[in-house]
Amino acid sequence: RQAAAEAAAAVERAATDAAAGAAAALDPASFDAAAVNALIDASPLADARKAALKRALEAAAEQPAALPSVLAQVRAALGL
Repeated sequence: RQAAAEAAAAVERAATDAAAGAAAALDPASFDAAAVNALIDASPLADARKAALKRALEAAAEQPAALPSVLAQVRAALGL
């Protein structure tokens, strides 16, 4: 019983850490392109939607003023 409780706590910590990492990657101040691309790849979104989000990220790299809007689109698409 204790082992199950410890395992559940470890899973909860991992999920919390993953959510915190996703939030940081999707924050314009601490944006991490590789992490955001990994989030998109790991999502259940359709391939076409994933590609569109990645293209928008690439465009935002050339126009940093667009980054907050693009990251908001990614957050919305991922349900975050």
